[in-house]
Amino acid sequence: RSNRYKPARLRVRRIPKKQRNEYRTLRIPTVTDRVLQRAVLETLYGIYEPRFLDCSFGYRPGRGLRDAIQRIVDLREEGRVWVLDADIDAFFDNVDHGVLLEMLRADLDDAILLRLIAGWLKMGRVRKDAPRGIPMGSPLSPLLANVYLHPLDETLAAEGWSPVRYADDFVVLTASQEQARRAYRRAGEALAALRLRYEPAKTRLTSFDEGFDFLGVRFYRDTYCYTWQEKTIEVEGEEVDWLFSRYGPDY
Repeated sequence: RSNRYKPARLRVRRIPKKQRNEYRTLRIPTVTDRVLQRAVLETLYGIYEPRFLDCSFGYRPGRGLRDAIQRIVDLREEGRVWVLDADIDAFFDNVDHGVLLEMLRADLDDAILLRLIAGWLKMGRVRKDAPRGIPMGSPLSPLLANVYLHPLDETLAAEGWSPVRYADDFVVLTASQEQARRAYRRAGEALAALRLRYEPAKTRLTSFDEGFDFLGVRFYRDTYCYTWQEKTIEVEGEEVDWLFSRYGPDY
């Protein structure tokens, strides 16, 4: 509370993707900053976790990958067999700081806490000339991602569709092809309001008859199979488990 604290520069670590010659960049806070961020994280969890919708499965207590997979299977059995298989273009690099901080200000009556978060966001910018991006590797980033995409969940659920979202990966299951087309348009509008957009080459309308990949699982009309493997990466002295399924087929 002395206002003398300033976040340190992040340490950058590149990890290989599945594609040859492609890398994912992690921006790792120092030990001191990680401790502070985890303390702030506990405060934010208490505020936001009760508000998140059941369609959100990533980085939430008591929910996870297998729950998301089972939800898709259950929806398939209910006859929601048409699918918007969506990909957000470079989500973590494109989170708009102004939009995110406005969301946080609406819920946090604590100027110091907001200043801390703003400082961490500034330090994690992908480009110095653009206030965008949340650093992959920060303890706060998964929760901030859920806060940022909560309006997308609300928009889709309000239409009566069945989204399933795991962090920045999501699908929308509907009962008809026309509903899937409408979901595509409506989700695109919701993303635009967040200053995000689809990755066109990785977003499509499909069905269980055709099959689709999500969270490292290939879903079909009557079955599904895992396509991911697990690996462990050592990052700045901490062991971090990365599932290929976290990033889907483009890891």
